[in-house]
Amino acid sequence: MQNLNLLKIDKPIRLIELFAGVGAQAKALTRLGAVFEHYKISEWEVNATASYKAIHKENDNADYSVEFTNEQLTETLFNIGISTDGKKPMTLKEISRKGEQWKRTVFNNFKATNNVGSILNIKGTDLGIVDTDKYCYIMTYSFPCQDLSLAGKGNGMAKGSGTRSGLLWEVERLLNECEELPQILLMENVTQVHGTKNKEHFDEWISFLESKGYKNYWKD
Repeated sequence: MQNLNLLKIDKPIRLIELFAGVGAQAKALTRLGAVFEHYKISEWEVNATASYKAIHKENDNADYSVEFTNEQLTETLFNIGISTDGKKPMTLKEISRKGEQWKRTVFNNFKATNNVGSILNIKGTDLGIVDTDKYCYIMTYSFPCQDLSLAGKGNGMAKGSGTRSGLLWEVERLLNECEELPQILLMENVTQVHGTKNKEHFDEWISFLESKGYKNYWKD
């Protein structure tokens, strides 16, 4: 989270959305009149990816799956790490039971949206952050709020907790794996992300970002 009040963007913007969902943050940038490239997203849920394509890439109707056999698509989608419920990844057997056209549609949606797949399955190099002297990378990481929200069970976001909100720490891993860092990080979440119960872990996250050279700014 850079201090946006002090930052002037003077390079072409490449947007990377982790936990992309349907691309609400990309839509917000569009509404602000920002000119940017939909560079990469990471989203494992197949229906969210289909919605992202319909909203942001509706004119991309290419068949990226044409050179793949049914069996190859099964293996590829398994390696990407896809989910139909946003809670757990599909097993190889579950994917293999799906119809071939379903697999082709899912694969095409992922390719059209530059979706690199589940954050658990990717590495820092998959984000493709290069030539930061030529491009400004904005990376959003609005991680799941279910374990933070008052409507949830309050399981928190501690590192190693295994909670969905604990997926925040996969972002730490990715940033540590990157040779070049995105200049701007942007995260939106529920207020409880820095509430009393989670403040220790929020402060830990802020300290990590500072160790990477980021300045931080947040507000409710």
